[in-house]
Amino acid sequence: MLATNQPVHQLGRLLTQGASTPPALHQWCTRFFWAWLVVRTVAWFCLATATLANPPLDLIEWLSWGHSIQWGYPKHPPLPAWLAAGFARLSPGDVWGVYLLAYLTAAACIWSAWRLALEYLPPPQALLAALCLEGSLYLTNDPSEWSNNVALDLGWACIVLFGYHAVRSGSTRWWAAVGLATGLTLLCKYTVGILLLPLAAYLVFDPVARRNLRRPGPYVAAVLAAVVFAPHLAWLVQNDFITLTYASDRAVDTRWYRRVWNPMQFVVSQSYHVLPMLVILFIGMGKRVSRETPDDVSRVRYLHAAVFGPVAILFALSITTGCLLREIWGSPLWTFLGVWVLVNFSGQSSTLTPQRIIRRVLVVALVMMVVAVLKVELRPYIDKVPSRQQYPGKLLTAEVNRRWSEQFDRPFPIVAGEAWAAGNICCFSAHRPVLYSSGAMGYLVFEAKATPWTNDDDLNTRGGVVVWDADQLGDDLPAVLRQRLPRAVGQPPVVFPYHTVAKMPPARTGVAFVPPKQP
Repeated sequence: MLATNQPVHQLGRLLTQGASTPPALHQWCTRFFWAWLVVRTVAWFCLATATLANPPLDLIEWLSWGHSIQWGYPKHPPLPAWLAAGFARLSPGDVWGVYLLAYLTAAACIWSAWRLALEYLPPPQALLAALCLEGSLYLTNDPSEWSNNVALDLGWACIVLFGYHAVRSGSTRWWAAVGLATGLTLLCKYTVGILLLPLAAYLVFDPVARRNLRRPGPYVAAVLAAVVFAPHLAWLVQNDFITLTYASDRAVDTRWYRRVWNPMQFVVSQSYHVLPMLVILFIGMGKRVSRETPDDVSRVRYLHAAVFGPVAILFALSITTGCLLREIWGSPLWTFLGVWVLVNFSGQSSTLTPQRIIRRVLVVALVMMVVAVLKVELRPYIDKVPSRQQYPGKLLTAEVNRRWSEQFDRPFPIVAGEAWAAGNICCFSAHRPVLYSSGAMGYLVFEAKATPWTNDDDLNTRGGVVVWDADQLGDDLPAVLRQRLPRAVGQPPVVFPYHTVAKMPPARTGVAFVPPKQP
């Protein structure tokens, strides 16, 4: 309790005392930033833990995969699943450990913005450039839905920050950090490539940055990234590039009008994230600052490449190939938007007092928290269906484990069936069973291609639980499964209400047990 309260007390002192001289102002801004970062991380973590009765869809999927350590999964590279499984060990039978991971990741992204901003801006503007991220859903509400996109945010931010220091210093150590960050980020999501392309172009075409090509640093980075990524690449080859097939099947719409309409939709979707940030940034904006030296010009070009290079590539891909831009693809794009805006359009620093920054950020941060709660609570009234965060996953898991333990002397090792219900049981079972499904939410499909760590023979030998949507398929074991699982024994359906005061029919889950074979 004392450790938790200390940043809050420090934040309160900083809000009231202020600073006047430049050294004192720098120290004040630094202390305030760290106090704010701790408080906001704890606040969002507690909000997610207290208000989300059930984890969101992506968290369930990634954590379920993480129970079986692989070098890749049917849809995506492996690192986010590994991280989810690792942090879930902090909370056996619960998922708050993954929420902690998510908001530590968001905090690290904000720290990256702060560190890069200090390279360009005076402390008050740097503080504003970092804290404007309180206006982005991507780093406030969205991290609770842990996924490869949340992990990508941090890897992306680290590449930009480390890349700046590598280019400026030429240090091989910084370039090694770039390579390590790149390799690890490729293990999260391949779309980091749309960041690497403009940064590589900057390195080649900017006269100041190009000097690094005569040093070993960039080549060390490339080799290190390749070494980190190589095991996953080998897995891709062995599995017929299954993740790339999944991505290509979802990513393209060749109809000509979609090539215009989809980018417009993407712009609208990103405005929900960017406009609240601009509301905060507005108090620090003013007349454009001129850049006189080649060094200054080069540094600003780096920001152009890092912030808007990926955006330009996304639009070019969409228009030329029909690649569908999804809202979540904007998640890593705006971490350094505040830095770019204030570097290019900052006003007089003397008019930007810490108190003005605090008032604006605090109002927006509170609004974002209210929005996060209402987004879940109002869903049943607006869409006439409960949200996944209101699903009775814990209750379902407890009941299935209770029934199994009454019949068998060991925990079930496998949960098969419809991905959502089966995934919940995987995540909330303290003994960490593995998932046998297809990833198709709402469908009773499970296949070894989607979950290569298990199969029908394994399930029939070691035993396990099979679940399905009883409202769709009835209470009895579906006939399609009887041939595959001849020893399966149907159980009474599990029925629990959703966690909402809205009038909704309960969740009805069909259950069958496959007894383990006796040795």
